[in-house]
Amino acid sequence: MNIIIIGPQASGKGTQAAKLAAHYGIFHFSTGDALRAEVKSGSELGRELSEVMNAGKLVSDELIFDIVKKAYREHPGGILLDGYPRTVAQAELVRADLAVDAVVEIVIEDETAVARISSRFMCSECGAGYNTVSLPPKTPGICDKDGAKLIQRDDDRPEAVRKRLALYHEQTAPVIGFYGKIGVAVHRIDGEQAIEEVFQDIVGTLG
Repeated sequence: MNIIIIGPQASGKGTQAAKLAAHYGIFHFSTGDALRAEVKSGSELGRELSEVMNAGKLVSDELIFDIVKKAYREHPGGILLDGYPRTVAQAELVRADLAVDAVVEIVIEDETAVARISSRFMCSECGAGYNTVSLPPKTPGICDKDGAKLIQRDDDRPEAVRKRLALYHEQTAPVIGFYGKIGVAVHRIDGEQAIEEVFQDIVGTLG
């Protein structure tokens, strides 16, 4: 079984991808993890990636797809593509080489994503992570470990999150439409639910 899972930041996509890969006994492919692993391996492809990334350039669709292709050829029993493809151009590359059985789209409201992400804070000294909703510090704004001030990453501020969400919707809607047009089953799952409920919904639709 070959599955694509798509969802915005804070949708719980990565958590569900790991659970689904374990449930179905297929390989969990995460683009970021795969890029880092390939560079670390020192392979010819890894060296090429390293040169591009060290030069501050964007990794081309073709180069990323070379890594995707390598992954599913090494795992013929099935693969779960986590957050890939992100664009129609990438989807076209996948279509030419891999039969996709289903696409799972985890859907949450933009404001849910903003609330989940903008509640994250970290210690300015030791880097310990906190969440004002699910893992708050004992004293607001202060690290439990060393008493240092908690700060928020620029990327986690509401305005930055909204910009990323706008880009996600701009890129993802055409990808979902692409798979619908070529007859691949697209399953929209409510990501506002608890983790286990989301998982059971996905398994229920995939069978």
